[in-house]
Amino acid sequence: MQTNPLLHPPGDLDPALARVVQGPTSELARATRPALLANDRSPVEWSTDDWNRLEADRRNLLDMAAVTAQFDAETFLRDGYAVFREVMTADTIDEWTAALIRGQELNDTLLTSDWSAIDWHGLGRTPPERSLTPEEVKGALGGSQKAPQSTDEAGVQTLRQHSLFAEYFPAGHLPFLMNVLTHPHFLQLQRMCLGAQEVYFDHHQLLSRPAGYSGCFWHSHRIGAGHDDCGNATVSEYRAQPNINLTLCFPQGFAAAEDGGLKLVAGSHLFRDPTGCRAETDEELRRGWLRDRIHPVTSEPLKIEHLALPPGSIVCCLSHSAHGVAPKAAGRGTRWCSLHCYRKADDMTGHVQPPSAVPPVWAMKAQGGELPPVLARLLRHSHDRELTGARTSHDDV
Repeated sequence: MQTNPLLHPPGDLDPALARVVQGPTSELARATRPALLANDRSPVEWSTDDWNRLEADRRNLLDMAAVTAQFDAETFLRDGYAVFREVMTADTIDEWTAALIRGQELNDTLLTSDWSAIDWHGLGRTPPERSLTPEEVKGALGGSQKAPQSTDEAGVQTLRQHSLFAEYFPAGHLPFLMNVLTHPHFLQLQRMCLGAQEVYFDHHQLLSRPAGYSGCFWHSHRIGAGHDDCGNATVSEYRAQPNINLTLCFPQGFAAAEDGGLKLVAGSHLFRDPTGCRAETDEELRRGWLRDRIHPVTSEPLKIEHLALPPGSIVCCLSHSAHGVAPKAAGRGTRWCSLHCYRKADDMTGHVQPPSAVPPVWAMKAQGGELPPVLARLLRHSHDRELTGARTSHDDV
C-alpha cells in the first residue's frame, strides 16, 4: 500500500488508487466520512470560513513559560527525551480529554458498523471479501492499535490509510486536535526540540489504553535516510539528522505502576538501533540490549525510567529512544493520550523524509492549495518530490 501516493509517478500506482488521487478532493473527502460515522463537517470537509474560524478562535494551549523552564536543548539531545509536567491550561486539559474520548467513540462506531456501507471504490479498492470477526471487533473496542493490520484482507489497512479510523490522523476528525496540530504553541515546542525553524508533520495517532491493557513491548522507531542501524552517533551527528520528535500528550496523566504509563531509557537514541533494541519485558531488556551498555555522553550505565505524570503533561521523545508502555490494571480508567510526531530536514542535504502517515486526501489538499499556509507547509513533503529528494517512502535511504 502506498503511504504517500502523490510522491510516486502515476504509472507506479495501482490504477484504482491513481484514479482516486487524480480526482477532486471533495469526492475522496466524502468517501472518508461515510454517514455511519455521524461526523459531519469534520476538518476534512472544512471550507475557508471554517479554517478562518479556527484561527480566529485560538486561545492559549500551553503555559509556554512552564514549557521553556522545563526544557534544555543539550539535555534533550543527550538523553533523547524531555518531560513537561503540568504545562496544559485548565481549559486545554478539559478540551483535550473530551476530544480523545470522542475520537475513541468514532473509532468504536466504525468497528461495530456494517462496512458494506463504505464507498470502497471511492477509496481506491474493491470491497473486501471478508469482514472482521466478532472476536476481532471485540478485541479492538475501547483501545488503539488493536484492529488486525498485517494484511488488507478485511480492508483495515485501506481504512487506516484514508483515516476512516479516527485513531489514525485524528486531527482530520476532531477540530480540537486540528487546533493542536497547527497551534503556534505546539509548533514552538517542535522547533525547540528539533532545533529547526521549519518543521514537518510525520504522523499522528490516538493512543487509548483501557483497563486490562497488557502493555507495549520495548522498541524504538526508524527515521530513514540511512540513519537507522548504522552505529553510534555523537550528539552533534545526531542533531544533524532528519530527526522525528514523538510528542506524547497526556491530559489526565498516569501513575507509575500498572496505569499504562510510559517508560524510557536515557541515551538509548544515540545507539541508533531500532532493529536490535527490542524486548517484551523490562527484565528481558536488562538481560539483553541494556547489559553492560553505557551512556555515550555521561558514561553511566543505561537504565529504565518509569514515569509518573500529573494531568496536563507532555513527553517529547526522539524516535531512536527505547520506550515501552506499562500494563493497565483491571478496574482503572482508560489512559488517554494522543501522539503527535513532527520531523526536520537533514542538515546535510536539506531533504525531508516522506511522512509516515498523511492520508491521501490531505496530501491532495496541500498540493492543490486548499489548506491554510501553516498546514500546507507542515504537509509539503507529502507531495513535493524535490523536497524529499525523490524519496517516496518514510524508510527510503
